[in-house]
Amino acid sequence: MKAIQLLRTQFDSAHHTMEQTVGEATAKVMNFNKTNKAIPVVAAYAHAVLEEDILLSTMLANKKPIFKNASQVGITKEIPSMEHWDQHEKWYMTVKIDLPKFRSYAKKVYKATDDYLQTLKDEDLDFEMERPVIGKQTTGFLLTNFFLLHIANLAGEVSAAKGFQGLKGYPW
Repeated sequence: MKAIQLLRTQFDSAHHTMEQTVGEATAKVMNFNKTNKAIPVVAAYAHAVLEEDILLSTMLANKKPIFKNASQVGITKEIPSMEHWDQHEKWYMTVKIDLPKFRSYAKKVYKATDDYLQTLKDEDLDFEMERPVIGKQTTGFLLTNFFLLHIANLAGEVSAAKGFQGLKGYPW
């Protein structure tokens, strides 16, 4: 298997795991934040999809993200930028979601990611770029460590947040 095909398979698996882990959570499950330890399901899910759309589009694909505004994608407020990291915790605890609308957006993000990956050749993964906060990295490093693992880690947050509520987290 070639590297790009492997990445496409891994992203597809990560997206599927995230969607199955969120499942058909109710608003009560999505917004539960009484532990002060785990972020709510809504925040982990929204964070994963929004960052994939916004950052992958602008950092790697050199195009505009699908995201235009919060109401378009079904969330109550926009995620703070990386420059305002100190505002993320408040966002985590207050953002709400229209799950069907946001899921529709997520599907578009996942397709955009796969469309981008299909434009790459294996040798493109060695291209180095300098980015604020993360410094000089290759495209391959960014795709695997900055994006793919981010989705997987946030699926774990979703699973933990559901577990705190006595529910099954991961789908398996």
